[in-house]
Amino acid sequence: MAEKKYSHKQMKKLMKEDEVASFLDKTIKWGKENKTAVYGIVIALFVVIAGYVAITSYTTNKMEKSELAFSKATEIFYYKPKKNEAPKYKNKEEQYKTAMEEFKKLESGNYTDSVKMRAKFYEALCYLNLNNTPDAEKILESLYTKAPYPLKTTVGLTLASIKSNTGELDKAISILETLLKQDTLNNPVKDYELLKKSKILVKQGKLEEAKELLNQLILDYPDSPFATDAKKEKENIS
Repeated sequence: MAEKKYSHKQMKKLMKEDEVASFLDKTIKWGKENKTAVYGIVIALFVVIAGYVAITSYTTNKMEKSELAFSKATEIFYYKPKKNEAPKYKNKEEQYKTAMEEFKKLESGNYTDSVKMRAKFYEALCYLNLNNTPDAEKILESLYTKAPYPLKTTVGLTLASIKSNTGELDKAISILETLLKQDTLNNPVKDYELLKKSKILVKQGKLEEAKELLNQLILDYPDSPFATDAKKEKENIS
């Protein structure tokens, strides 16, 4: 069989898809290893955002430049030395501080608004990993007011988790209620949000309301990976 030949445009698209696959793999892996550090952020949602933007944004030179710079910054954020490889950084603190500087450069440079907002979000994640919750919260609150969906959903979930962990339960509930009003396209993780909101309601002592949300999750999203968690949570309440 003759080897299939690709045009320059097709090759570029294929190469880009390989880059996207690599980036998404890193995102998922990092999320699994840092569940506490990111305050319960839904990695699957960020994968949707990252995949969509990375695949569709190679249309202008500015977008190319922006996405390439963003990719380099995230390489630092997700960096993990290979087996028998000498680490590039003395410790995690140095790694996240280095990554943060790169994200700040993106925010102030001549890059697309999409990249600037995602860089801002990652800056907040760096602060969280450096145990600086106040600065992370300040960034997320500002970003939450202007970020478009579905990035707004990711930002909102992270912010709601911080509010919940710091005792601002009403504010956390308010954020989740806003997110739950969105359609599936803008908010593909309503099942997780129902679970998240139910846990906060339990903290507030509103057990019956929490049960109703858990029942909704189980009935409306029977195939959800969070349905099992919902059943366990319901048993604990009962």
